[in-house]
Amino acid sequence: MAAKLLNFVALSSLLALLSTFGPTPVNALSIDTTPNVARSLGHAAIAKKRRADNRRCKPRPSSSSVAARPASTTTPPPPPPTSTPAPPKPSTTTTQQNNNNGGGGNGGNNNNGGGGGGGSGKVGLAWPNGNDPALRSWKTANVRSIYTWSPWIPDLANSLGLEFAPMLWGVKQINDFKRLVKPGYAHVALGFNEPDHEGQAFIDAGYAASLWKEHLDPLKNQGYFLVSPATTSAPKGKTWMRDFFNACNGCTVDAVALHWYGTDAQAFIAYVEDFYNTFKKPIWVTEVACQSFSGGAQCNAGQVAAFMQTITSWMDKTWYVQRYFWFGTMKDMGNVNVLNGLMQGNGQPNALGWQYIG
Repeated sequence: MAAKLLNFVALSSLLALLSTFGPTPVNALSIDTTPNVARSLGHAAIAKKRRADNRRCKPRPSSSSVAARPASTTTPPPPPPTSTPAPPKPSTTTTQQNNNNGGGGNGGNNNNGGGGGGGSGKVGLAWPNGNDPALRSWKTANVRSIYTWSPWIPDLANSLGLEFAPMLWGVKQINDFKRLVKPGYAHVALGFNEPDHEGQAFIDAGYAASLWKEHLDPLKNQGYFLVSPATTSAPKGKTWMRDFFNACNGCTVDAVALHWYGTDAQAFIAYVEDFYNTFKKPIWVTEVACQSFSGGAQCNAGQVAAFMQTITSWMDKTWYVQRYFWFGTMKDMGNVNVLNGLMQGNGQPNALGWQYIG
């Protein structure tokens, strides 16, 4: 009996003890079967994961939402207007000819680029018109040369006796120039077009010198007369040319090309004289027109004709000016005063055109 009493007391004491503490609390995290990101990652890692989750969950914009996106305000401004419209690429038939181009019936030594004078032999055609058969109408006793701002020769150039001068316009034409300009293709080669102008070839003078050594200099041994790059008539043009000659030490350059736009014939003459006195090489004027790019008044038709008469008469009698090319022999004059245009809509010379080539 005493033993039962002791057992009862012990059981009662145990029940009293349990009732004092109550049920054991349960931690929800301890029984959550979903992996607990907060316990396994630090704050930085959590933030990184949220960013990743946001990227994954973000819907891809539709084409309409992309199109509606406003243009960036940091877009650079467009380049300044070019002084030369991009010439159309002639058809591939021009590259398949046997171009034994020696300058035709005007005589002269094709290896020195000289000749002309007295209104005959110095006139050239800057021709962006590809294989237009109207070229036949532009060959006179005074017209000797043609170039196309490219290495492609118009189909009729050889048969008309025109001295073709392929141009390495810029970096983008290197492969075509290398492929086409071989021995016998021509006897004159022109350098880069306005390498000082952001809207044209735009090549650093030092880099241009290295390209000249690689692609132009070797042509000298193939009988070519080499004419320098043609810079703009802005002050930086002459600076670029000086830098080019300094960098191209040992290069072969037989003549210096230049472009000039303005409305004062005497200013043009002074500019050409200065280029000759500075570089001591014959001059090729590969673009010229009575055109103001400084915001001044443009020449009227009479002033254009008078300007042309003054400068061509001077160039014809100036021995160191070997060739000149008026801008332009084309239907679309681009951003140049249309009164400088030499061509009618049918491709034939207009009155100013006949003044130039007659």
